[in-house]
Amino acid sequence: MGDAPPQAVASDFKSRVLAELQPQNLLPSAIGGLVAGMITVILSISFAMLIFGGELGAHLPAGIGLALFSAVLVAVIVALTSSYPATVAIPQDRIAPILALISAAVVGAMHETGASTELMFQTVVAAITVASLLTGVCLAALGAFKLGALIRYIPYPVIGGFLAGTGLLLVKGSLGVMTDHKIAWSHLEVLFSEDSLVKWIPGVVFAVAMLIISRRFKHYLVMPALLIGGIATFYIAMMAMGVEASAARADGWLLGPFPAGDPWRPLGFSSMAAADWAVIGGQVGSLATVLLVSAVSVLLNSSALELAAERDMDLNRELKVCGAANIGLGLGGGMVGFHTLSLSGLVLKMGARGRLTGLVAACVSGGVLLAGTSVLEYFPKPVLGGLLFFLGLSFLVQWCWDGWARLSRGDYFVVVLILLFVGAFGYLQGVGVGIVACVVLFVVNYSRLQVVRQAASGVVQRSNVDRPSRHGKVLAAEGGRIHILRLSGYVFFGTANRLLLQVRARVEQADKPLDFVVIDFQRVGGIDSSSVMSFVKMAQLGRKEGFLLIFTQVSESVMRKLDREGLDGGPEDGLHFFPDLDHGLEWCEERVIEASEVTVKRQGMALRDRLSEVIGGEFDIEELLSYLERREYDTDHAIIQQGDPPGSLYLLDKGQVTVRLQLADGQTVRLRTMNAGSVVGEMGLYLGQARTASVVTTRPSVIYKLGADRMERMRVEHPDAASAFHHFMAHLLAERLVHANRMLASVVD
Repeated sequence: MGDAPPQAVASDFKSRVLAELQPQNLLPSAIGGLVAGMITVILSISFAMLIFGGELGAHLPAGIGLALFSAVLVAVIVALTSSYPATVAIPQDRIAPILALISAAVVGAMHETGASTELMFQTVVAAITVASLLTGVCLAALGAFKLGALIRYIPYPVIGGFLAGTGLLLVKGSLGVMTDHKIAWSHLEVLFSEDSLVKWIPGVVFAVAMLIISRRFKHYLVMPALLIGGIATFYIAMMAMGVEASAARADGWLLGPFPAGDPWRPLGFSSMAAADWAVIGGQVGSLATVLLVSAVSVLLNSSALELAAERDMDLNRELKVCGAANIGLGLGGGMVGFHTLSLSGLVLKMGARGRLTGLVAACVSGGVLLAGTSVLEYFPKPVLGGLLFFLGLSFLVQWCWDGWARLSRGDYFVVVLILLFVGAFGYLQGVGVGIVACVVLFVVNYSRLQVVRQAASGVVQRSNVDRPSRHGKVLAAEGGRIHILRLSGYVFFGTANRLLLQVRARVEQADKPLDFVVIDFQRVGGIDSSSVMSFVKMAQLGRKEGFLLIFTQVSESVMRKLDREGLDGGPEDGLHFFPDLDHGLEWCEERVIEASEVTVKRQGMALRDRLSEVIGGEFDIEELLSYLERREYDTDHAIIQQGDPPGSLYLLDKGQVTVRLQLADGQTVRLRTMNAGSVVGEMGLYLGQARTASVVTTRPSVIYKLGADRMERMRVEHPDAASAFHHFMAHLLAERLVHANRMLASVVD
C-alpha cells in the first residue's frame, strides 16, 4: 500500500469501514467487543489487586486505574494496526504474576529502610514502567530484524498442545470466576461442596449448550442470541425465585462489588526521579524474565491465532505492533500488554472479524476508567464463567477429541503431554516439554527413513567402462563381491546407525563373499558429527572382515568431518576416495577381474578378435578392414570434440578412450570408458548429428577410422562386407542397450 496513490488508499479505507458497518459484521463485533471488554476489566482489576495488595492496599484504586489505562491503550493500538483485524489485546496474565513478584520484592526491600507507602508505590510503578519500556524496545527490535519467523520452526503439535493447554486453564479459570474460589488441583473438593455446585453447574450447562449449538449452526447471530438468552434466563430465574439483585450479588451470583477510590494519574518526572532506582536495579533477573516471556508469548499467541482463525499473520508486524504499544504503555506508566489468545479466540467463536471488536473492548475499559466499576455489577457470573468455559472447552474438543482422528498418534501424544504439563506447571514448561518430545519423535521417525536411496551389487550396476564379453562374464559371476549403497538426504546419527546395520547384515551373508563396500555421497546434503562414528565403525568392520570401504563424490564439508576422525583414506584404514561413483566402480571391477581365476586381458579384445567373435570366422576380416584408415594416437588426444559436425566413426584396436560430456557450468562428466573392440562416433555417422560429447584417448591407442565416403564405397563394392559391418554394429548397440537397461533397473529398484 506504500506505493498506492492517496485516492486508492482512501478508497480502500472507506471500503473497509463500510464492510465493518455491515450488520453481519457490526453486530458480532459490537457484542464480542462488549463481552471482551467486560472480561478485560475484570482481569485488569484482578491484576491490580495482585500487584498492589498488602502494604500498597491504600493505592489499590490508583493501581486499578493504571491497569485499566493499560487495557485501553494496548487494545486500541493493536486493534488498529494488527495484521489480524479482530485481535484483542490486554494487560497480560502471564506477566502480571512476575510484576507481582517485583512489587513484593520492592516493598520488602524498602520496608526494611522505613520508606513510606507512597514512595513504595512510586517505585513499584517506576519498575512497571521500566518493564514495559524494555519489553517494547525488545519486541520492536525483534520485529525490525525480522525474527518473527523463528516461531515457524515450532512444530505443529506444539502449537496444538499450547491451544489445548490454554483451554484447560480457561476451564480452570472459569470455575474460579463462577465459584469465587481459587481452583487448585490439590483442592478440587471445593468444587463439589453444595455452595459451589449450584454456582458452576448452570455455567457449565450454558457452555456445553453453546458448544453444541455453535458447532451445528454457523450463522453470525447464533452467539449473540445465546449470550442475550443466557442473561435473560438468569434474570427470569432470579425473578421467579424472588431474589433481589443486591441479594444475588451478596450470594456471589453477580460481579462485584469493586473497590472505590481516587482514579489513577500518570506519575510525573519528579515522582519517577524520587523512586528508589537501586531497588529496581536489583530486579534485573525478573525484568529479563518479563522480556523472555513476552517475546515467546507474542509469537506463540499469534501463531496459535493463525490456526484458530485459519489465516496467516505477519509475525514481524505483530512484534512491532506490540513493541510500539508497550513503549506507549511505558511512557504512560502502564503495565505490559499484548495479544490475548483466549479473548481473541472467544470473539472469533462469536463471529467477530473486524477491528471494531478491539475498539469496543477498549471503550468498555475506558468507560469503566472514567465512570467507575459500578456499571459491571449487574452482569451474571454464570454467563461470564460459562463464556470462558465454552472457549476452553472448544479448544479442548478441537485438539483432544477431534485431534484423535486428525493427528498421527505421535503428534496426538505430544498435544496431550503439553496439555498435562501446562495444567500442572505452566505454559513455558509445557511448550518446552512439547518441543523436546517433538525432537525425540522426529529423531525416531527420521531414523526409520532409508538414507540408502539405492542398494545394488556389482552384478547389476556397472561402471561406464565398455568391457569385452569375457570381462562381462567375470563381473556377472563375481560382481556380487561389490556392494553399492547410494545415499540421499542428510545423514545423522540415527540414519547412519541404520546404514551400519545394513553393512553388517551384508557381511553376515556367508554365501556371498564381500570385497568392496561402495558408498556414494552424491546426493548427501550433509552429515552431523555424531554420524561420523558410524563410518569409523564401518571402517573398523572392514579391516576385521576383509573388505575395503570406497567413498565416492564426498563433498568438502563432509570430507572435513571425516578428516577430524582420521578417515582420510589410505591402506591403514582400508578406505579409498574417488571423485564419483563411476570411477569408484571401475577401480573395484578391475580388481575383481584381476583376482578372477579366468585369465583375461585388461585392455580387452583386439579389434580383429572382436569382429570375428561377432561376425563369425568364415568372413574375411582383413577385407573389411581394408576400407578403414589405421591411425595411432598418444595419450590425451581428442579424436572427437563435443559440438563438431558429424563425420566418421572409430573402431578401437588397441588402447583405451573415454567419452566425456562438458556441462553448461564447465564441469566435465565421464560418460563411458571404452577398450579394444569398441566403437565410438557411430551416432554422428548414422544419424548425421553434431557430436554430443568428446572422445579422448587415455592410453596410447591404435584406432581404425571409417568415414561416410568409405562406407558408401564398401556398400557398392563389397555388399557382404557392409552387411557384416552393420551386423557388428547392431550387436554392439544391443549390448549397450542391455547394459543401459540393467543400470536403469538397478536405479528404479
